Amino acid sequence: MERRVRSFLPAAVLGLAVALCSCGGPTASQPSDTALPERSSPSATATPAASLPTSEPSSAPPSTPAHATNEPSSAPRSGASSAALSTFSGSWEDVQYSFDHPSNWTVEDTTAEGQGAGAVSVLGPDGTQLASLGVLIAWGAECGMNDCEGNPVVHFGDVPGQAPLTRSGPFVVRSLAMDLTESPEDRSSYSWPDNVRVVTSLSSNTEAPPASLMPGVMYGLGLVETGVVAANGVTYRTVLFTSTRDFGTLGEAQAYAGTEEHGQIQAMIASFREGW
Repeated sequence: MERRVRSFLPAAVLGLAVALCSCGGPTASQPSDTALPERSSPSATATPAASLPTSEPSSAPPSTPAHATNEPSSAPRSGASSAALSTFSGSWEDVQYSFDHPSNWTVEDTTAEGQGAGAVSVLGPDGTQLASLGVLIAWGAECGMNDCEGNPVVHFGDVPGQAPLTRSGPFVVRSLAMDLTESPEDRSSYSWPDNVRVVTSLSSNTEAPPASLMPGVMYGLGLVETGVVAANGVTYRTVLFTSTRDFGTLGEAQAYAGTEEHGQIQAMIASFREGW
């Protein structure tokens, strides 16, 4: 079964905000203002499966806007391969941030063009989109821990973040998989191109993930404090840093979770920090 790669840009799920806000209560992925538990330790496992074909490359590499930097990083961070790293620095909605990525990956920044929620896309060597990052003033597309229960999820493990966020504190990079092979109606409702989806994301919820989730809210998020009052009266901003992959079977998804690329994505998200 061919592996399909899709981006998980925040803008793609903005429509869920209105539909899911009514669920109320603390959420599985939404950080609160209370103290957070200790971080989880990495526990990702993988089982052998058939090798997966790569996606088609893009026609040309994107350019990097003048306000963002993409400089060599001095040393690999936890979970990264021995490949050389570069550091991307950007800003949006009063948030300055940086993260590290393999030097042969490219960061496409659309914020200079005023597109959407301050999104940047991370592309692999062949132009395949591997992850996306967005900074938002507000976010509401989530469900309560005991509300809006959906389909079973498989936890592929957590990797600790390198630096706590100023508002929500420590975070983990969490990988969750969901198999909708037996739920074609849900696949259609959420426009999944294949049976199984793996979502790897920055999550300030460091507790164990729930046993089931709605397919549209498998991601986590974090909050950063800016001290700047936004139009809605808040001074914090929401960070969505996610990677999404689609597969034909859960075995293929498990195999991908053990690849170098997945480990590099985890290390990249874990390296997110505020400031330049």
